[in-house]
Amino acid sequence: MSQQYGQRTAPTPQRPVRRAPINRDELNELPTIKGRDAAVAFVRERLGVPVTPNRMRTALEKRELPVYKIDRWNFTAEKDLYDWVLSLAKTRRDGAA
Repeated sequence: MSQQYGQRTAPTPQRPVRRAPINRDELNELPTIKGRDAAVAFVRERLGVPVTPNRMRTALEKRELPVYKIDRWNFTAEKDLYDWVLSLAKTRRDGAA
């Protein structure tokens, strides 16, 4: 048996993915995101911010971001989610949790 099979190689560190900057004016103002899971997916994938479904549920229940009730569903707008994420960042910078 060869020595190469007995040795383990360290995984190469992955470089963080660079995201294109988001222009707030290009985000949709209309409530097109249907439900909590879609809102979480938008914030994670498009904005690149790790948010949990529980945190999003709390924000929706406490009305931390505008919610539009359409046919028993909660809809949110891309621009409102963007503003909400920025408000979380400002809160942390100020020292309040």
